[in-house]
Amino acid sequence: MMEGVAQAGFYTWDPNGVEHVLNEVLSVADHAELPYSWDGDEPATATDIGLGDVLLLHADETEFRIRFEPDDKIERRLKRFLGLSTSARYLVGTDEHGDQYEGYTATFVDLIRRLSIALEPDYVSVGHPVKDVRPSPLEIMPTEGVFEIERLPWLSVYSPSLIDQFGWTDRISASPAWKVDQLDTGAVLLIKTQEPWADVSRDHPLDKHLLDGDDA
Repeated sequence: MMEGVAQAGFYTWDPNGVEHVLNEVLSVADHAELPYSWDGDEPATATDIGLGDVLLLHADETEFRIRFEPDDKIERRLKRFLGLSTSARYLVGTDEHGDQYEGYTATFVDLIRRLSIALEPDYVSVGHPVKDVRPSPLEIMPTEGVFEIERLPWLSVYSPSLIDQFGWTDRISASPAWKVDQLDTGAVLLIKTQEPWADVSRDHPLDKHLLDGDDA
């Protein structure tokens, strides 16, 4: 059983107002039939949401936690505007056929997919929950200036503009990832390995294909 916290960070180059983000998140929760509540007092309006306010989406006797992060006003930087987290202990592998997630893992991945379509982030990253084996922030997280990736996380989403920036347009559809899912927005959701975090190394064929240009 995996310990720690599974966290998905949603990033954008452009300002993404908290009122719009909140409305889209609540719409996604309604369509996914996930009841929600606030951890503490509900903010009076969307603009009152602070870093300490957490929206809880309830599923299967546990919960997903959503944090809304304000614009930092820094130009030329990929900014994190939303965080989705849950206990990693509930994330398990695939069904008996090995081609689909089930239960809580399926709900987690489906939430990321739905939110990516609704919010159209430039980048989404789910890092490994264990500090000793996960990529460092410098390897998979945006920093100031040009955004580069040195190691691919277990699950990630890339906007069409980011795919073009990386030069992946002709390569990403043939990526040796467990799942390559092109979204209606033109973005691509990649799941590196069938079992969550089964291989987080830089030597995975997916990393070599997209980051080094090796043939799949």
